[in-house]
Amino acid sequence: MKLMNFDTRTLIYENVRANVQKAEKKQQTYTKAQYDILCRLIVQKKITEQFFSFILSSLFELKDWKQLSYEQMYELIHVLTFWDYRKERRKA
Repeated sequence: MKLMNFDTRTLIYENVRANVQKAEKKQQTYTKAQYDILCRLIVQKKITEQFFSFILSSLFELKDWKQLSYEQMYELIHVLTFWDYRKERRKA
């Protein structure tokens, strides 16, 4: 695959096993439940700070996850849940 023809967002979604579904409910900021889910995902999937920062900056061009909106947090949780971690381990 030629990387020069794709932006980082497209390349990230090629490693996701399912399509992103839009949240019907619109809120300004993320919820406590989303925060709890994100924390559990980080621990369960053993997500490193470097990988988390890469995903955050590539998807939303943010450095601080606390600035995420409800929809962005939903999308982040979706990407981290369905990311193909086996693919990463095979490369290493």
